[in-house]
Amino acid sequence: MNGKRRIRPAPLALAALVLASGTASGSLPLGDLDRASRARDAILEMELGAARAVLEGADPSDPSLALEQGRLFIYDADCDAAAALLARPDLAATREGAALGDIARGCARATAATVVVEDQPRGIWVRLQDDDDRAFVPLLAEVADRVRAVLAKDLGVELPRPLRIDLVRDQHTLAAHTGLPLEAAQTTGTVAVAKWGRVIMISPRATLQGYGWLDTLAHEMTHLALSRGTRDNAPLWLQEGVAKREEVRWRAPDPLDDIPPVDAVALLGLEKGLGRPLDKLGPSIAMLPTAEEASVAFAEVASFIRYWAAENGDDALPQLLVRLKEAHSAEDVDRAIAAVSGADLAGWDKRWRGWLSATPRDVPQELLPWGSVPNRKEVAKRLRLGELLDERGHHTAAATQLARAQVLAPHEATARSSLAAALLASGEKGSAAPLVEKVEDVRNSVGRWWSLHGLLHGGDGPEADQAFWNGVGLNPLDPDIACEEKPAPALPADAVRAGICETARRAPR
Repeated sequence: MNGKRRIRPAPLALAALVLASGTASGSLPLGDLDRASRARDAILEMELGAARAVLEGADPSDPSLALEQGRLFIYDADCDAAAALLARPDLAATREGAALGDIARGCARATAATVVVEDQPRGIWVRLQDDDDRAFVPLLAEVADRVRAVLAKDLGVELPRPLRIDLVRDQHTLAAHTGLPLEAAQTTGTVAVAKWGRVIMISPRATLQGYGWLDTLAHEMTHLALSRGTRDNAPLWLQEGVAKREEVRWRAPDPLDDIPPVDAVALLGLEKGLGRPLDKLGPSIAMLPTAEEASVAFAEVASFIRYWAAENGDDALPQLLVRLKEAHSAEDVDRAIAAVSGADLAGWDKRWRGWLSATPRDVPQELLPWGSVPNRKEVAKRLRLGELLDERGHHTAAATQLARAQVLAPHEATARSSLAAALLASGEKGSAAPLVEKVEDVRNSVGRWWSLHGLLHGGDGPEADQAFWNGVGLNPLDPDIACEEKPAPALPADAVRAGICETARRAPR
């Protein structure tokens, strides 16, 4: 995903859930099926201690119990043990055993020579493919702790300890860990997956300008909470809609959180034929044919859940999750929804679409998934030339090129922040400051815009701290952003962010 800087849509953050597959073989493994079912239920609820107790002393030749032991090894992050067990011919002969074996072997390859870092007080376990990412662990643990508390309140689900997070190098490794086809991950820009009882996410160093990695963590933790709370019975529309809702509830609201407005994207996307019925999204939004369809699907489910939750109150989601734990069919899901909210999915879908029809449509075309940025090529050329000049110390010449890009794309945060940085380096602070003053002037969130905003408008108080936090949450390996625009060897006052700053200076992407 590395390459020259371009104006492009942000990666789909936020991310994707690949639903745990049921046994897909025409010839199920024989053996103690009741005991295997109890073990599987415990595993899907992420009650791994209970699953171990169920499987303790199990006959190793019993194929149904061995299959669940292999699944437990995967959830326990012991991929080598899972791969060895699932290589048994009787297990590999079934479609589910073969699929689990492929996951186990991919995971075992991907986790060779990895580093595990634990934050025991917060109950966080992080496995790193790249030891240079170690500086991210304290911030991951801090955010995960906040998210866990919010999910317990919002969903009534307490995530287990330790919560396991894999921070991987690239989409190839993401696919190997999860079973998500690589082509699908690349098509939709997937950067994280909740699967096998843990969060697997790409390191911020894998993308040229980073991505919203902390909100992504919150999104994927929500998937885990929903899987745990429903015994993996939550339909995809509920999983993704609630995850989009929860991904920002752990932190202070950002004025850019709903730009472009999900209601408008959903409405216009449906009218354009890019939408799908809520219950016909397929196994994963990450596997939709195009990034545009994936963006519209995320907007649909986010808009629907926001509407449904507002109409039914704070207690509705926790109540629904409890009822879904015993759901075994689409009809059971409908009955659960109706019991909690007075109407089934079709009824609520009709109400939502009626409400959605009144949504304002005046969204700039460049903000829509299928839209195009005016003068895209010219803007990209001016940005690249300006950045090259700036890197070589020709700040005034750089500012000339970047000013042309900013005129052509006045609300583009990259153009504004790059120009502000060049002007600042030229000693023109007065001209730089207005470019990064008002968040209302931009339509996308960029780490450098936030760090310069913190420097020029935050003072020494909480506004600056929040701006620097926002910057690190988007692009922690740009030294200017990570170090809060301080020249070396100065460091941020916050110890965690100081560690990230040192890493950004020593080992930038």
